[in-house]
Amino acid sequence: MWSIEHCRTQTLGGHLYKCTACASELPLYNSCLSRYCPNCQGPAQHKWIAERQTRLLPTHYFHLGFTLPAPLRPLAWRYKKIVYNLLFAAAAATVLDLCRNPEHLGAEAGVTLVLHTWNRKLTYHPHVHGIVPGGGLDPAADRWVAFAPTFFIHVKVISCVFRGKFLAALKAAYARGAFAADTQLDRPRFQKLLAPLYNLHWNVFAKPPFAGPPAIVNYLGRYTHRTGISNSRLVAVTDQSVTFRTKDGNTCTLPPHEFIRRFLLHVLPEHFVKIRHYGLLAPGNVNTKLLRARDLIEKDQPPPPDTAATAVADAPRAATADDLAKPKLRCPTCQGTTFSLIATLLPERRRRNQPPPHT
Repeated sequence: MWSIEHCRTQTLGGHLYKCTACASELPLYNSCLSRYCPNCQGPAQHKWIAERQTRLLPTHYFHLGFTLPAPLRPLAWRYKKIVYNLLFAAAAATVLDLCRNPEHLGAEAGVTLVLHTWNRKLTYHPHVHGIVPGGGLDPAADRWVAFAPTFFIHVKVISCVFRGKFLAALKAAYARGAFAADTQLDRPRFQKLLAPLYNLHWNVFAKPPFAGPPAIVNYLGRYTHRTGISNSRLVAVTDQSVTFRTKDGNTCTLPPHEFIRRFLLHVLPEHFVKIRHYGLLAPGNVNTKLLRARDLIEKDQPPPPDTAATAVADAPRAATADDLAKPKLRCPTCQGTTFSLIATLLPERRRRNQPPPHT
């Protein structure tokens, strides 16, 4: 919170520019670089979207979601790293194993998963969103096997498999002592927690994107380098309350301390990776199996011209090094856009990741 509060202020230092047209001086302060800051992750977000767009296969895609049921949320909150890793592993294994099953596809698929821990009211709601190409490579890697464009796998099947894989992994983690430090979570309490979950409906969805594959990437990109709320959703901020937009034109008003508490619910463990790729989309397969899949699709199943044109039109321009490095300045006096650097403003702290001073 200290980093976000002082983002782009003189506390973190910066640079002083002079307008070459009217000689007005304009300071440009450094960003905090926190991945939870609503202000300073824009360039990284656009770069991620551009990179994902280049890896889209010329085929249809599906948008998937896997949500932890409410009884597991207290456990997830207390053991974030353990439970989030299990959530990723169970969701990925569900997709890949079902696609390998000849009854559904019989091919090697791929999936990109992104962790979200919030809903529109900023309450705790851990789930992962997934992007899945509409097919996969057959075992011999010499044929692209495709799903129907409008149907992936029945959500009841996905839900049951996901539930089984997650609970089995959770039991295995408990057996090897992952929760041993918690003296209150003894075996009877743990079994009591798990017992009703086998008969509970686990919320899963699988659907084609409404506006095509690039729309999914853009949708997920809004959350990859930010946390649960952006500045654009804030309606009013006073000493007594914070009001922000939720859904369908509605708003939510909270006392400031409650708003901050909800915001901090979604801070992840240090160095935790919230975007992961599996199967054909795994980093080790990008230059091998993914390229093979692209060649087979383009050879045997070329996309319709209008689909390809729409994908190119919707894809954002890739951010270049110059885009990310050069400040986008406009002189407030003469609206000029040409500046010269005249001074470096030293920060009050040596490093932006240095712990905040004690008060």
